Amino acid sequence: MFLPGIPALLWLWPNVEGTAWYMPVQVAVYLYFLAGCLIIGLRRWNLSQLGLNRKGLGLSLACGLVLLVGRTLVILAIDWPIGPTPLTLGGLAGDIVFLFGLVGLIEELLFRGVIYRALDEWHGTRLAIWGSSLAFGLYHMGQGPLVVLAGFIIGLIFGAIRWRAGGIVGLILVHGLIDVTAKAMLPTMSIQELGRPQVGHPILVVLGYGLIVAVPLYLWRLHPSIERMRAREPGDSLADRG
Repeated sequence: MFLPGIPALLWLWPNVEGTAWYMPVQVAVYLYFLAGCLIIGLRRWNLSQLGLNRKGLGLSLACGLVLLVGRTLVILAIDWPIGPTPLTLGGLAGDIVFLFGLVGLIEELLFRGVIYRALDEWHGTRLAIWGSSLAFGLYHMGQGPLVVLAGFIIGLIFGAIRWRAGGIVGLILVHGLIDVTAKAMLPTMSIQELGRPQVGHPILVVLGYGLIVAVPLYLWRLHPSIERMRAREPGDSLADRG
């Protein structure tokens, strides 16, 4: 069912970029992915099992805030060849609706929801984290190898948060917030157009990447047992209460 998304990612989106069709095409493809997630996912699991629950919301948001600060420091450390697009209230509102309501929600439901859950049941948590991260990286194939690598690394961190938190609601919010801030701070979201920017403040780069690396290390080694955390939570589903 997801096969039509491949030419959309590799051919359709790049060829309509910069035209009036770009946003309608993106919306249509994301809605198609949402339909696929629900049709496939709800045949076997309920929404809570796919991660749409309250579990680990605080943990997800805390880790996401650290990631956001780390990425922001890296962006601020670089002397970009051109400045960001000036913000307008209408443009910011449109970005928030699109990046939270479609990109954040649907990508998390697909990769940390359906794909993660299927791989976890098939062969355990390790495959769920690595497999969903690889899929997330390949999903960005049309944007070049650097974006694929970055998507894979972010996928690993998000997969670790999904493992420890037990839900994806926090990840949806974090995903949308990271994308909105990047859109506001970067001159373009295209790596090819950015060229070879120069690092103006190496200290900020070190601090930023240090914070980013600290998140998976904390989740892997330092965070207390998720079972103890879940035992203290009511753990209601957002869809299956009562």
